[in-house]
Amino acid sequence: MDQMGLNKLTDFDFECLCKDLFEEVLGVRLELFTPGADGGVDLRYMSDRKEHVVIQCKHWIKSGRAKLVRHMLNRELSKVRRFRPTRYILATTVEMTKNAKDELYQAFQPFVKSPSDIFGLDEINALLRQNPAVVRRHIRLWLNDAEILEAMISKNIIWRSFHFVEEIQDTLRTYVPTGAFHRTLKVLDSHHVCIISGVPGVGKTTLAQVLCARFASEGYELVEISENIEDVYRMWNPDSKQIFVYDDFLGQSTLEDKLFKNEDRRLLSLTRVISKDPLKRLIFTSRNYILAQGKARYERLDRENLLPITCVVDLSEFHREARARILYNHAYWSNWPAREKAVLARPEHYRRIIDHRSFNPRVLADVLKTEFDASLGNAASQLEASLADPMRVWRHVFENQLTEKDRVLLSTLFSLGGEAHLERLQEALSSFGGWSKQQIRHSLKILDGTFVKVTNEPPRQFIEFSNPSVNDFFVRKMADDMELVSDILQHAFSFDQVANLWSYHSESGNTVDGDQKIDLRELSHEIEEATLATIQLSAKSTRGFVGRLVIALRISADLELPRLSAKVAELISVQGRVYGGDYEDIAELIFEVTRARHPDVCEQRKAVVMEGLSALLNRDRTEAGVFTAAIYARRLSKFVDKGVLDDIDEEASAGVDRLMDLYEYGGSGDEALDLNVFVRALDYVAMFEDHYSRWPAAVAAMEEFRIAPAGEPENETEEDEDAEWVDGVVYEIMSSLLLADE
Repeated sequence: MDQMGLNKLTDFDFECLCKDLFEEVLGVRLELFTPGADGGVDLRYMSDRKEHVVIQCKHWIKSGRAKLVRHMLNRELSKVRRFRPTRYILATTVEMTKNAKDELYQAFQPFVKSPSDIFGLDEINALLRQNPAVVRRHIRLWLNDAEILEAMISKNIIWRSFHFVEEIQDTLRTYVPTGAFHRTLKVLDSHHVCIISGVPGVGKTTLAQVLCARFASEGYELVEISENIEDVYRMWNPDSKQIFVYDDFLGQSTLEDKLFKNEDRRLLSLTRVISKDPLKRLIFTSRNYILAQGKARYERLDRENLLPITCVVDLSEFHREARARILYNHAYWSNWPAREKAVLARPEHYRRIIDHRSFNPRVLADVLKTEFDASLGNAASQLEASLADPMRVWRHVFENQLTEKDRVLLSTLFSLGGEAHLERLQEALSSFGGWSKQQIRHSLKILDGTFVKVTNEPPRQFIEFSNPSVNDFFVRKMADDMELVSDILQHAFSFDQVANLWSYHSESGNTVDGDQKIDLRELSHEIEEATLATIQLSAKSTRGFVGRLVIALRISADLELPRLSAKVAELISVQGRVYGGDYEDIAELIFEVTRARHPDVCEQRKAVVMEGLSALLNRDRTEAGVFTAAIYARRLSKFVDKGVLDDIDEEASAGVDRLMDLYEYGGSGDEALDLNVFVRALDYVAMFEDHYSRWPAAVAAMEEFRIAPAGEPENETEEDEDAEWVDGVVYEIMSSLLLADE
């Protein structure tokens, strides 16, 4: 009988449990190995006295005794004979009879010292009962104990709580503890009441369910609040330990009409009563923005200091190991084919999922609960595609649960690049009219923690999207709703807003996940007017004047806007304007002007090229400036006189030779290598495809400073990279999927 809930463990869970358990039993420190990497060794102990103890973990609870015995004799025996341990122990979740143990003992001699070194289900359970500390460290064990579930389904519990318990049992199979669990538990121990808040899909309900099970393990009865707090008073038993859970207590989608008359007063009264009762616990959950809306709407909630009892579940808590465990658990318990689970065990696949900038536990859970459809690609591509679709997380909230003011603020923030200081956001919103500082603070209070994150940078506040998926959502939302884009353009206060929207246009050269872009052609008039109105407002833009001219030329060329082209031509005709620009902007302006077809711009071509080259090649005559000039001279070589290019190359090459001597042999006296200048020199070296023969000593330096030679991509992953070394525990976790259906 599976008394300890071992059937709720994954393969990796069981290996980790065996490690902790046998470290207690044997009194030694065990090493944990990834599946298959060491000939079937799961746990190992080696000592200076040449002791070599190997423990094999077989979580074959679904397979049965006969299949396990055949596997051990046909597959594992030859491996054990090959690495010849001084002691071999088998730990399995299969119920082992005396005959089965004797058969394995006889076959595995002299490595198995006695039949007692074969630990079946009964023996594992016995060891767990003798080591309660180990049980407490493995949450799925003590949260699935039969006595705990019996306590949760008490005779006094209403019927809907029974269904809640069923949800808890399902949740516990895949739950991965994070810091939020311990923080929330601490709040409940101190205050007896806790509000769990967070963005959609982050795991608020999951955490509440696990906490309920945690308190049930201590004898608490569970009561789920369905409609209002009247449920609490109907089920209240003053002499019993009870935990009440009120999921989405302010509503799942909207605050409207959620609270009954005086419900806010009764809620606060209840929290005060429970905070003083040692036998009671109360858990609320709410999405951040709805909690903020509730405080804004109900004066009593706003006056009450809820901060000490509020725990926010943040995606930043899901570090790589936690993300890997979430992916592994959901994949392990899904009914997807074993071959697809094995796909997720490969580093090139699981990394794209656990490192995805829009990682969301609910998205993974939802996809892995469906039937596998091979026409949609392999398991990794399907999960990655789902994470790349932020519409499923944010659309309903944006369209149905926010006010028009909130939506305007978010759209404006998107046009500012998804981040801005409060003063800049206020200035942008003032263009719409009707925005007071109080209204902005009100909206930010609602949105903080969900769509946006507000950070204090004294004496200023900084606002940014809370997650990259929010930005991706707005790209897709605006691609579908051009009225939002038109509204921003008509009220643009800064050229940056035009430039940021343009960066997602189909011809801008930029892409986002899924190649989603915003086609601005139908708004040609609006974007032209916005550009003309803002291009000369230098104080309101973070871009230099020349950089703004470059973007304006691209817009006018792609959308065929003659008025805008004429304006740019007028602006660049003023002598000296190009000379003072940023180097990269000047180079891009030269390219754009020489490609332009508008006659007014073409007239300025020669003057722009001459003034631009003069700035790029002569403005900085420091040693670093020599290399900068040489780099741009080669990039713009079709506009540079060959004799001038040769002279610049000769001076830069001599500089490289001198710096390489310093790098290899060191300087004399006070002469030292200036690393900033040296890196700039290596950037110049990297432009030559034959740099291996020109400057052979520079190859090692380029590798040290991670400078990619011409024609080679940066940050290229080595083909022989050791994933086990790079990913560590993450590799161990995901590799266990190879055995998930064994």
